[in-house]
Amino acid sequence: MMQLLPETAQQISADAGLPMIAGLTYDQLEEALAEKLEQLISSDFQQFVLLLYKVDVSEFSIRQVLEADLTPGVYRKIAALLIERQQEKILSRKKYSQPPPDDGEEKW
Repeated sequence: MMQLLPETAQQISADAGLPMIAGLTYDQLEEALAEKLEQLISSDFQQFVLLLYKVDVSEFSIRQVLEADLTPGVYRKIAALLIERQQEKILSRKKYSQPPPDDGEEKW
């Protein structure tokens, strides 16, 4: 999934309103996103929920993380969920946007 990191970072930056920084490592992206999530949760919870909805993170996954851990590290866990979901979406788009192989026969 590391090969998807630049595309993932770009999409998350757009969705979360983070400044795009080229060459981020996974840990740097996770940390930047965790800081943004902490800010949203404390100052604009509605925007936090909107971001989760936009990225399409499972409510069940978020609930599991929040029930298991309420320490400051919870923001990184939520950030990891967002990154993981974004990568799943990117892979899915790549998989289904490729044209089917041409076997020489016309299809009706």
